[in-house]
Amino acid sequence: MRPGIFSSHGLLLALFLSQIAWAEDVSGFEDISNPQQWLERMSEAAHQLNYDGTFVYFHDGHMQAMRIVHSNNDGVERERLLSLSGPVREVLRDSERVICILPDDNAVVEENAGPSRRRPLNLPARLETLLQYYDISDADMDRVAGHNAHKILITPKDDQRYGHAFWLHQQKGLLLRSELYNEEGRVVEQLMFTGLKFYEQVPEELLAAETHGRDVIWQRGAPKMAVQGTKNWWVSQLPAGFVLENHRRHVMSGNIQVEHLLFSDGLASVSVFIEPMSAQQQDLVDSLRLGAVNTYRRHYLDHVITVMGEVPSRTAQRIGEAVQRIE
Repeated sequence: MRPGIFSSHGLLLALFLSQIAWAEDVSGFEDISNPQQWLERMSEAAHQLNYDGTFVYFHDGHMQAMRIVHSNNDGVERERLLSLSGPVREVLRDSERVICILPDDNAVVEENAGPSRRRPLNLPARLETLLQYYDISDADMDRVAGHNAHKILITPKDDQRYGHAFWLHQQKGLLLRSELYNEEGRVVEQLMFTGLKFYEQVPEELLAAETHGRDVIWQRGAPKMAVQGTKNWWVSQLPAGFVLENHRRHVMSGNIQVEHLLFSDGLASVSVFIEPMSAQQQDLVDSLRLGAVNTYRRHYLDHVITVMGEVPSRTAQRIGEAVQRIE
C-alpha cells in the first residue's frame, strides 16, 4: 500500500471530524429514553452543524491540539482543519476536493475528495446487528467543554473488537468527547472538545486559508482511478459480525493496481489492501500498532496483503490470514 497525504493520524482525525457535525436545531433529546435512541439521533443529525471548535486528540502517548470549522450552507458542506500544535498544517475540504497546506514546506497539495467516509458511527442501518456483538448502555452525566453531556458506553461481547464511550451534548446530541478502549480496557485514543461556538451561518473568513501572500508550490495529486473490484480476492473466514462493505480497485501511479476490501461490523472498520509485491516490500514488518490502529501484513503468492483497522491485533491477523485469491 502506498499511503497518501492523509495516511497517518491526520486521516483518523479527518474521518472522525466528518462525523461530528450535528444539527444545531435538533431538539427533544431530553425525552430520549434509551441509549440506542441517543445513538440513532446522533447519527441522523450528522453533517448539518455550523460551528467553530477546538479539540485535543490523544493517541499513542501523544497529544495534538486542533481547530475545526464546519459549515453546512443549504446542504453544501465545507470544512477547515488547522493544527495548533506540532508541525503547521491546514486542511480545506468540500465535496469535490481536499487541499492540504504545508507552510513549513511551502507546499499546497490538492487531491480529489473521493467518496465520503464516516467515523465513528453509521448506526441506523446496522443498530440491530450491533446489539448482537456489543452491549450499549447509559452511564453517568458529565460535563465536557462547559456543556452537560450524556455518556454512552459500547462494550464488546467478545475479544474481536474494541469498546467505546461517547459523550453527547444533552440538548443538541453533539458528540463532545470520544474514547476508544483496547482489549485490555485501556484508553488508546481520545478526542475531546475544549471550546465550541455555534453559528447560524459560519463567517466566510473562518473558512479561508491562512496562506495568503505566501510563496507556495502547488502540487496536484496524480489521478487515481477507483473501479469496482473484480472479486479476484476474498476472505474465507471473517470474525462474527463483519461483512464486506465495499470492494474497489485503485489504479495508482505507475499503473500499479491495488485491491481494497472494506469490512465492518457496523462500528469497527477493517481495510484489506492487496498489491503486487515489489523488491522493497520483501522484508516488511509483519505487524505494527499505531495507537488504536493495528496493522498486519503478509506475503501471499506474488502479492502483499496489508490489513489495517481499529481492532485488536488478533482480529487483524485473523482477517489477513484468511485472504485468498479466487482462481
